[in-house]
Amino acid sequence: MNFGFISRGGECGELIRSIDWIKNPLGPIEKWPQSLRTTLSILLNSKFPMFLFWGPELICFYNDAYRPSLGNEGKHPEAMGQPGIKVWPEIWEIIKPLIDQVLSGGDATWSEDQLIPIYRNGKIEDVYWTFSYSPAYDETGEPAGVFVTCTESTPKVKTLKALSESKDELEFALNAAELGTWDYNPITNKFTSNARLKKWFGISSHTEIDLSIALNSIAERDREKVNEAISKALDHSSGGTYTAKYTIVNAKTGKERIVKAKGKALFNDQNIAYRLNGTLQDITEEVAAQNAFKESEENFRKLILQAPVGMIILKGEQLFVELVNDAYLNIAGKNREEFADKTLWEALPESKTLGFDNILKKIMQTGVAHHGNEQPITLIKNGQKQTVYINYVYEPLKDADGSINRIMVVAIDVTEMLESKRKIQDAEERARLSAVAAGLGTFDLDLRTGEMNTSERFDEIFGYKHHVPRASYVAAIHPDDHELRLNAHRRALDIGQIYYEVRVIWEDKSIHWIKVQGKIYYDADGKALRMLGTVMDTTQQRNAKEELIRINQRLEIALEAGRLGSYELDIKTNKIRFSDQFNKNYGVLPKKKLTYAELLNFIEPHFKESVVNAINTAILDGTIYQAEYQIRWPDDSIHWIKESGKAQYDEKGNPLTFIGVSFDITETKQLQQQKDDFIGIASHELKTPVTSIKAYTQVLERILLKKGDVMEAGLMKKMDLQLNRLTNLIGDLLDVTKVNSGKLQYNLTHFDFNEMVRSEVEELQRATEKHEIVENLEEVGLVYADKERISQVVTNLMTNAIKYSPNSEKIIVHTTIESDNVLLCVEDFGIGIAENNLNKVFEQFYRVSGSMQHTFPGLGLGLYISSEIIKREGGKIWVSSKEGEGSKFWFSIPLQRPIG
Repeated sequence: MNFGFISRGGECGELIRSIDWIKNPLGPIEKWPQSLRTTLSILLNSKFPMFLFWGPELICFYNDAYRPSLGNEGKHPEAMGQPGIKVWPEIWEIIKPLIDQVLSGGDATWSEDQLIPIYRNGKIEDVYWTFSYSPAYDETGEPAGVFVTCTESTPKVKTLKALSESKDELEFALNAAELGTWDYNPITNKFTSNARLKKWFGISSHTEIDLSIALNSIAERDREKVNEAISKALDHSSGGTYTAKYTIVNAKTGKERIVKAKGKALFNDQNIAYRLNGTLQDITEEVAAQNAFKESEENFRKLILQAPVGMIILKGEQLFVELVNDAYLNIAGKNREEFADKTLWEALPESKTLGFDNILKKIMQTGVAHHGNEQPITLIKNGQKQTVYINYVYEPLKDADGSINRIMVVAIDVTEMLESKRKIQDAEERARLSAVAAGLGTFDLDLRTGEMNTSERFDEIFGYKHHVPRASYVAAIHPDDHELRLNAHRRALDIGQIYYEVRVIWEDKSIHWIKVQGKIYYDADGKALRMLGTVMDTTQQRNAKEELIRINQRLEIALEAGRLGSYELDIKTNKIRFSDQFNKNYGVLPKKKLTYAELLNFIEPHFKESVVNAINTAILDGTIYQAEYQIRWPDDSIHWIKESGKAQYDEKGNPLTFIGVSFDITETKQLQQQKDDFIGIASHELKTPVTSIKAYTQVLERILLKKGDVMEAGLMKKMDLQLNRLTNLIGDLLDVTKVNSGKLQYNLTHFDFNEMVRSEVEELQRATEKHEIVENLEEVGLVYADKERISQVVTNLMTNAIKYSPNSEKIIVHTTIESDNVLLCVEDFGIGIAENNLNKVFEQFYRVSGSMQHTFPGLGLGLYISSEIIKREGGKIWVSSKEGEGSKFWFSIPLQRPIG
């Protein structure tokens, strides 16, 4: 398999490709993290000796440049891909602390010319190394390995030791260390160097060259810096030390290399420099490694700044804020300026009172990390106190020498998570309480193992006093219902929902109905894991439903026997269902289907609108609908229907259906018409002789008074009063017949309402000696109505108040205006009306019942006639009363509403 990041790399790259990594702790190459791939790409393609420890087992990698350091008969090639302790057992005690320092978050290490004996060439050899250990980070920003840039300096060290013995040995050491040497004569401006340096410069190997030629090999950006360093070294006051780091460019190849120059100036007696010589070291690979380390450090800082969790770096004993990211500022409710150049306690004083200062001091002293979860902290955010909950980690950061001077704080605001957790717990508790309140049993079935957890109520519904194995619950199901249960479970695996109703047999052999409902939950691959659900004992509902069916059957029989037709209207769809008797009432064949619109067309036009409005009003107000109207049968005969009904609503108050009953009252209407005709004729025939008798009585009364027969005249007066009552009764009977036939005449005119009331009060006050009629009239002005008919109503209400207040002496008449209507109230303090009779007082022929029936004579027509008059005037009439305390009769009519 070809992997780009190790496609090259010479011998070591080929060696890595040949290893069976599946058996290695790192696993197959295709699963290696990008951070490891990137690091190996740099290592294998570098000409500088490099080594890498990676992962918890510190797996070893190295490049071709490093390979010679392992010798011919040493650790190569077995070292590649092996754990560090296995590769370097002889020096593990030396290098393991350095590795731990870097992996624990400490600074990178640097060692120069350090003696570290290793096994190679078949023996333990003293080997000197110049090396740096720096962290190699993974994708999370945490150290995952140790990156080693190194060069074996054994030859260099040995050479330097030999310099003291001879110049030849010094030259050998310089060559061995791959150092360029140079010698500059300030007086002659001549510059000499060894062959290596000239090769780096890309200039000919002449004995001497001008300094300017050498300076031309320095990158233009560094020339001024080098000139200044040379000038400074040639100044006696500087001590003659020359040090510079710069880039040179090969004049032939253009290749750049970074070098470090060291030298010393020699001065004569006049403190004039006559010689400046030194060495030049190629540090290109070293700088590259350092830059990589710096880049790693910068990436670390970027990771902190860009991290989605709160992070802050605290430095020194005073805990100065070295670095803080926006997420931490957001948690603290602060801005960046409030943390700049400040200690933690200056930026966030409220946290010191919670004891964090002692925790941080302890971490500085011991180097032991500290963490906490769901820590409540009260902060000032947006000028207000606010409690937040934090999960936090305090991690010490070690320097290169292992000392602890910094602490990294990681903080995660879990306030919303805790609030969500609390809400979930509350919801679960509410669900549990709801299940208990509703009498529901709950179950949790593991579809992988078949194990099932049940609630106590679940056990009770199945007839058990405690939890039993799942097989026992299944066995309790009625044998005839097992197939139904199995089909429901099979279907549930397809649709994710389960629902079925079955019977269970308790241990006492009693049979109970249950309803099972639930939902299936799946894993990421769509495999069913769990089934959660509820079970309800529906025995009572089942029995109630069956009883309801029986009741409905009996009701249908009763309705049919009473010739009452029934219907049910779906308010949303206008679909209607009705009984056979309903069809009969409408003159159509049984079972014949009619739409709601077709049914309304049976109603005579002058009734249709009022019927529809009455139904709609009852649906809107939730009241009982009642109506009497005429219909035309298919044979063109006219029939009267009396109908009542009421709407049914859902739990939100939305109307669902309208249920009603109808009764053919044609015969009743015909009998009533015959009665009204008879009463009308009889009343009319009685009116003339009664009028004549009344006239004779009044004449006789006057004759007897002239004769001085006072007693006989008094009898004539009483007879006249009885004739007045008879005249009123005849008038009521005539009015009733006119009302029922719609022939009562109305003459609309504008009149002063209060003036009319005062006139009627004055008239009645003369007729009664016992009662005082009190006027409480507010100014109402003119009304547009039939004055005589309204006077008739007012007189009737006041007459009734006097009649039914035998033990009271006061009647109060009130008038007022309310919402463009004039209101009149007649208030008495008499016998009152029982609450169960209040809705009957305006019915035709209603009279006081019981022991008082003969105490208060009358036909019971006055209030009925009054109510019909007020309705024709577009008004309303009502009563409020309490038995034994009196009554208030009210009516209202529009101020300016002509009768249509």
